[in-house]
Amino acid sequence: MLQPSDVDIQIEVAVLKNRLDHIDQSIHGIRDQIEEVEQRVMRLERTTYMLLGGLILLQVWPSVQGMLSL
Repeated sequence: MLQPSDVDIQIEVAVLKNRLDHIDQSIHGIRDQIEEVEQRVMRLERTTYMLLGGLILLQVWPSVQGMLSL
């Protein structure tokens, strides 16, 4: 049975390190995309709650005006 030489092992290690670097870059890219989506969702949530609050205010406004005019 043939044993791998030191050069073969060094080449294999270099190839694996290269693959690891590519995987690491991909993971960082995905993390950045996830953070960006999280920020967009937070802005949408804030906008949704503001709109909901405005709708509630518009619905109760006639009652508030009626109470204030008494």
